[in-house]
Amino acid sequence: MSPEWLIHDGVVVPSVIVLSHAEQLDRLRQTCPEAAERAVVLGDPVFDRMTASSALRPSYRRAYGIGQGQRLVVVSSTWGDESLFGQHPRLPLELAERLPSDEFRVIFIPHPNITAKHSKYAVSHWLAAARRAGVRIPDDVDEWRAAIVAADLVVGDHGSVPYYAACLGIPVLLATAPVEAVAPNSPIAALLAAAPRLDPAGDYEKQVRAVRPTPADQASSVPGGAAAALRATLYRTMALAEPGWAAEIDLLPLPAVGIQDAPSHLVWVHLMGPRAATVIRLPGERLRDDPHLPRGAHLVVSTVEPRRPWLTLADVLVGPPGPEADEWIAKSLAALPGALLAAAPGPSGWTVGDRSGPFITASGAAAELFVSVAYDQVSRGVRLDELTGDWTITTGEVVRSVTVSAR
Repeated sequence: MSPEWLIHDGVVVPSVIVLSHAEQLDRLRQTCPEAAERAVVLGDPVFDRMTASSALRPSYRRAYGIGQGQRLVVVSSTWGDESLFGQHPRLPLELAERLPSDEFRVIFIPHPNITAKHSKYAVSHWLAAARRAGVRIPDDVDEWRAAIVAADLVVGDHGSVPYYAACLGIPVLLATAPVEAVAPNSPIAALLAAAPRLDPAGDYEKQVRAVRPTPADQASSVPGGAAAALRATLYRTMALAEPGWAAEIDLLPLPAVGIQDAPSHLVWVHLMGPRAATVIRLPGERLRDDPHLPRGAHLVVSTVEPRRPWLTLADVLVGPPGPEADEWIAKSLAALPGALLAAAPGPSGWTVGDRSGPFITASGAAAELFVSVAYDQVSRGVRLDELTGDWTITTGEVVRSVTVSAR
């Protein structure tokens, strides 16, 4: 809203300057008073669309595959050297690697100007490890709106997306906050001053869990009315009669693709009593810098893992659904001498087997996680058929039941 953007050769260029909030008009009068008479406050159609779609929040979360007890962390970056991606390009990967996979899901929303500047190939290459760690990076540049509506937390910078999130009551954590890059008396400047900062040297999980909403309410002075006001202004400017039907805001479409799990996981199992265990999983991508397993962890690798070293390091191999799981398990373990167990889902549950004895079937919401419990027990000398019965598996604050039967 400065003169160099609005005036050329002493003449105000725009016929109409559309503003979303009255505070912008106040700032325009200060920075470029000769343009203020062309300005109208019409609200924000983007914010109206997100607000109107808030009733579909459970549907967006379901489409993403956000389950019980899971939180969606959206990482948003504007463009430029001072942006989140400019300052911390590994942050989406680091969040995925440090937040338990069964409690958190991560989406990264980069500004399209990042790709426009560096090329789609370069950005894809830089984010390849984050994708392998389970971070969803939408191909649709407009999907960010649904992601924000679905989010439990937004990690961002001085872009507009974190401000929209704050106005929707979603907690914001700032990875970078260059106050000099925004107008000092703007609402975004106020958010940069008030929202908590992410400490890159601190415990990410503790910081993410501790964030609370930062109040913000200056996204629109005409909440819910932007479509009608904007259409009326456009038709009046063109000296045309408006259509006879009401101007409406379309709801945001559901995400077409859910958030895919990482293809490999480091897993810690802690027995909490007879037939009860806690399971913690982190993406196996962490092994790219150090191939040694952390203390107490084992490596679970699925058959969609693209890299051979992870496959040869696997303690447990997880296969896709399909027929003849018993045969697949036997042949897979014969081909991978380093693996102790293999498992695959089927119509009646997960079939789990080793090289020594009978197969077992685990059924229930946490049946896949029970495969790691089985590994923990077998590695201690327990036979698979001794694990039959009813189990409880805890991830975070969620407790699920699993029934194990011998084959």
